[in-house]
Amino acid sequence: MQRRGRRTVIDLSSQPGLDFDDEAFEAEFILPRYQQKLLMPRVWALLIDMAIVFAMFLAFVLATMSEMAGGLILNRAVLGIYGAAYLTLVVTYLTLFMLSTSQTTGMCVQNLRVVNRHGHPLAPHEALLRSFGYLISTLPALFGFTWAFVDPEHLTWADKVSGTFVKRG
Repeated sequence: MQRRGRRTVIDLSSQPGLDFDDEAFEAEFILPRYQQKLLMPRVWALLIDMAIVFAMFLAFVLATMSEMAGGLILNRAVLGIYGAAYLTLVVTYLTLFMLSTSQTTGMCVQNLRVVNRHGHPLAPHEALLRSFGYLISTLPALFGFTWAFVDPEHLTWADKVSGTFVKRG
């Protein structure tokens, strides 16, 4: 700033550039306190989804049991096959819903939607990354989902792996 007689001249040439790009501003749903408010609705959505998957799995178990020659023999191999089938069904269910609508049935009931950092529905590669996150979240006894309760950003492993967020609407 320079004084020249009675007027003041402000030199703007040394000012840093101003960036008004939309991507520079964080959306509200990225903030940890927003994600913290969604923890219980997310739990309810997960419980609804797991109930749906369990009902489909139960139909699978009943169908396979009725076709077994000599009745059902529960041993480690059969339990391992059923466990792998359940895990496959969970991940397939979540993957198909993420690819198609960016929300599961439970999320729809709770009015939640998965979006990318810019608030847009998931692109196929983002949905597949999220599905991988679901896989690693499911394997250790659903620990990747409960991680959101101790994480400072309140994100699950699926959120972190894919760089996606859950928001209302």
